[in-house]
Amino acid sequence: MNAKFRRIIGNALANGRLLTVFLAVSAPIGSAAASPRVTSHEVIQAIKRGVSYLLAQRQGKQYWETGIRAGIFNDPAQESGVYGAETALVTESLLTVQGTLALPELNIFKQPMRGAIKFLSTIRGHTTYQAAFQAGVFTLLPKRPEYRIVLKADEQFLLHSLHRNGAYSYAWYPHGPQKFPDTSANWDNSNSQYGVLGMWACAHDGLAVPALYWRLTERHWRVSQHADGTWGYFGFAGRPSAPSAGRAATFTPAGLASLFIDDEFLNARRVGLRAKPNPTIVSALHWMSRNFNARETDEYAMYANERAGLASGLKYFGTHDWYRDYAYTLVHNQNADGSWPGDFWGSSPVIDTAYALLILDRGLNPVFMNKLQYTRHFYGSWNARQRDVANVTSWISNNTESDLNWQVVNINSPVSGWLDSPILYISGNRPPVFSPAEIQKLRDYVNAGGMVFCNCNGSSESFRNAMLKLGQEVVKKRYEFHTLQSNSPLFQMQPWFHFYFPVQGLSNGVRELWLVSTMDLGRVWQARFYSQKRCWEFPLNLYLYATDKGYLGNRLQSLSIEKTKRSVKRTLSMGELRYAGNWNPEPGAWPRMALLARRDFHTQLRVQSVAIGKLHAATMGLLHLTGTGEVSFSEHQVAALHTYIAAGGMVFADAAGGKPAFTDSIIRLVAALYPGTALQPLPTTCSIYTGKIPGGRPALKVQYRHQGTAGIKKTKPSLLGIKKAGRWVLIYSADDITSGLLGTNTWGIKRYAPKSAQALARNIIVYAAAHHK
Repeated sequence: MNAKFRRIIGNALANGRLLTVFLAVSAPIGSAAASPRVTSHEVIQAIKRGVSYLLAQRQGKQYWETGIRAGIFNDPAQESGVYGAETALVTESLLTVQGTLALPELNIFKQPMRGAIKFLSTIRGHTTYQAAFQAGVFTLLPKRPEYRIVLKADEQFLLHSLHRNGAYSYAWYPHGPQKFPDTSANWDNSNSQYGVLGMWACAHDGLAVPALYWRLTERHWRVSQHADGTWGYFGFAGRPSAPSAGRAATFTPAGLASLFIDDEFLNARRVGLRAKPNPTIVSALHWMSRNFNARETDEYAMYANERAGLASGLKYFGTHDWYRDYAYTLVHNQNADGSWPGDFWGSSPVIDTAYALLILDRGLNPVFMNKLQYTRHFYGSWNARQRDVANVTSWISNNTESDLNWQVVNINSPVSGWLDSPILYISGNRPPVFSPAEIQKLRDYVNAGGMVFCNCNGSSESFRNAMLKLGQEVVKKRYEFHTLQSNSPLFQMQPWFHFYFPVQGLSNGVRELWLVSTMDLGRVWQARFYSQKRCWEFPLNLYLYATDKGYLGNRLQSLSIEKTKRSVKRTLSMGELRYAGNWNPEPGAWPRMALLARRDFHTQLRVQSVAIGKLHAATMGLLHLTGTGEVSFSEHQVAALHTYIAAGGMVFADAAGGKPAFTDSIIRLVAALYPGTALQPLPTTCSIYTGKIPGGRPALKVQYRHQGTAGIKKTKPSLLGIKKAGRWVLIYSADDITSGLLGTNTWGIKRYAPKSAQALARNIIVYAAAHHK
């Protein structure tokens, strides 16, 4: 078989038409267009309604073949390529949802899913659609022998029904296809895209697909592209010089997604320091950037666009956040019965709904890592290895049994979009140049809780030095780089596998902010050198570190908080106390809390830094004090604090990261402020716990982070305080609250989980506002 395949591809390449048009290799992006607002809750509810609709539409309690009675082999619908494909598409969409939402009604060992899987197990490929969708189903199931037999049959069908020119058609093969049918004048790009997609599923599930298959299909998409970068539907002789606008909008993303799939396998070992531009991809990206329809309602076309977005990693097409735009459209276009309307050829409510579920669910998956595009060109130095982050994300997804995405974010795009992921990846082999505005964006991302990981391609010393310098600029030289020790959690997150290699880190005393590796991990990821285990376990540890050994929120559960114009019921000015030390390790914490205060409890919280000699209780009702190490105050400073409190001010302090050294300092400060008076636990009846105060919420039951609480079922808060003249004048938490205000779940922080930290901070804010005169 391989020898025949080799002869075919050799002749095809020798006689094929080559693109000779010079293309500028760039995929620029300007300021992102504002996407309509849609929430994670809205999307999940829409998915659940869609699931209910599909389950109600099944026939015979096991399949979805509209108007067809299963088991009648000579039904004309079989010849049209429909039989089995509809059930496979619906089943794939439901299994995809089950992988993320774990709905009990979609349990594969119970009806109706058990019946659908059994039905599909009896069918063998006769058409491209049926084999491709069926492959998508059986790659989502456990690797049982009976399922592997079906998947292997689909793989063989897709392999042997491929035309000699690398395309597929509606040809029906009731007895199995002839090998490499010679129907070069009769093909279409609908079958062709799904053929590649089905084979991609087989390859990702471990089946061996000949490299020559990818060469044939890549050639098809390359030579069939029109001069303007588009693809159409028809492959018959005499096709128009360019497709209609509607066909281009549908099949250009299909061609682009297919080429990215081909590239994944053809260029896996291309690990050089300079990218080799693919003019076909570049031309298609340019067209997509200019012509992406953010208001598309055709689910078939939307699914093609989503696959192009996920395959390329691009968060934006042009200035459009494609997922948010599509999620909004689908949520608001859903029918009352849970179905979606469709307007493409061959559509039906069942098919449209299955596509809608695939779009909503797969795009919603958490984003493990951002890849920063810091040059104009798509094939610039930032992207020398186009599949590095894609491959490591796939590996982590498989090893954590969690569906994950990755994405490309442009240096010119809003930082709010970067916050879809807690990790930003920067790679290259030459020192990049960042403007002051771009450095500020990196600073904003880090301050908002993000972590930057820099990979030196080719172990480039010049890139390493540039990243060390850039990291220092981002933190305004407040912290120094250090070499991570072998006992760092980033090398020991998994108790069964410890390892080490040199990594430079920049920490704020609470968490790692900026990491630089001179070991070229990107090369290993690109080439999928799985034997180099530590190169794969390190990014897995980054994932565990960023999630507190938990899970990431989905794409729409961003850390970014939008400004709101909600009414204001109370106003409070709060100072962050400056002192000679690490007084503000998380600069983004309180600004984010101020946005939450306005949005969630109608409070205008004005935050500013203040020196201890500038305290005025009349204009500043709350003072926050935090740190990560020892701090001491002079008698003059202690007196200034005492005067501030006596005049009506309130002090709230916490140990950032839960560092014990800072707690010792606070105990000494309290002894100096109020000799003979010790911090006392707040009673459970205190309004800071009960939330029984205007704007408050119950906080008697809290959640703690994972580290340090293994085996401890602690659910009560443990604030300490000093009470004078009937009011709490000083509140202290030895457990971190500051970092929790960022919403991040970083490992190593003790102890309040973000939602609990925010609830306690909320009650402290409204308590201070209520008692401030």
